Amino acid sequence: MFADILLLEQQGAQVRRARRLELGETGGRDEAWLRDTLFAHPDLLPLEEIEPSFGPLVPLCRELRTEAGPLDIAYINPQGRLTLVECKLWRNPEARRKVVAQALDYARAISRWSYADLQRQVSAATGRKGNVPYELVREREPEVSEHRFADAVTRALRSGRFLLLIAGDGIREDVGAMAELVNRNAASAFSLGLVEVALYDLGGGGLAIQPRVLARTQLIERTIVMLRSAGDGAAPAVSLVDEDAAEPAAAPREAGLESAKQALYRAWWAPVIAAPFDDPEQPPPVLRWPNHVRLPLPVSDLWVTAYREGAELGVFLGGSREAKAKVADKLLGAREALTQELPEGSVIEEDGELKIATVRPAADSADDEARRTWLSSALNLYANALRSRLAG
Repeated sequence: MFADILLLEQQGAQVRRARRLELGETGGRDEAWLRDTLFAHPDLLPLEEIEPSFGPLVPLCRELRTEAGPLDIAYINPQGRLTLVECKLWRNPEARRKVVAQALDYARAISRWSYADLQRQVSAATGRKGNVPYELVREREPEVSEHRFADAVTRALRSGRFLLLIAGDGIREDVGAMAELVNRNAASAFSLGLVEVALYDLGGGGLAIQPRVLARTQLIERTIVMLRSAGDGAAPAVSLVDEDAAEPAAAPREAGLESAKQALYRAWWAPVIAAPFDDPEQPPPVLRWPNHVRLPLPVSDLWVTAYREGAELGVFLGGSREAKAKVADKLLGAREALTQELPEGSVIEEDGELKIATVRPAADSADDEARRTWLSSALNLYANALRSRLAG
């Protein structure tokens, strides 16, 4: 929690308490004001407490256009590492829950860019021509080599090594817990930080800005899950592989744009990702290439995977062997109740490793809408059954 700011008057005669101001209720200090202030004064972001290797911050642009929407602020450093910032007022639980997923969408969209894509979009946002990212960095670091800088940016884009920051006022403690879902969601090699910004009225037009780091994640490697059907109604086998190797290298796409196949894949899963959950604090599923989504759970390295492989649909508990071992006794002890709460036909067993899975027979329906409805319903039942038992 923020403590009050106390001002000691001259000669120590009086202590005056600075009044806390709520962003959004202070004469035009809204999300746009916060964005512009952080862009003009990047030192307001406590980078040393989050991920020092991304400093010093060089402002690139505001409103950077991506396929996932406009990103509030983009910074870069002389080593070519990007810091992406989204500014939010925290109005309701749904907004707090979705903002993390939105930040991840920005990172995924930008990770598909080339250096030319970044240069193009920064030029569009700033109205400047030429190699704007390099020119902005050179203004601060005159010795930076243009080709080495471009190569460094390209490597960072390819590996998805970004720092994502969400800055806002009144960030609740439950939002801090959301940052943990990123570590359970190995979608890219990024770090994420939640920064709460408090404003205080100092009187006479003076304003104090006090940022604090609410939560941050560790850098995680870029992996995805590949599903291999085990046949005979058994749960699919799961293996972790490098994402760059998993995505077809020959998938045609324009610079910075999805291939037609990827776009169709994203569109197919969109209703499942957008479907509401009974639990208002359940983060939405995360889209994974090439055939599934992953639903975060409140235990590190544990999640629920929903997949489609050919005509087969299924949902199962995924995660590391160590994470499953930690929760095995608790979930196996509730096997009877879980059997009633999970989708019909679910299997709950321990065969060297905890296994909870549901496979929908391929013959049930070939209708896409019916298949997505089943997947959405199954994910909701898994969330209801598992979150309450794992949150404690």
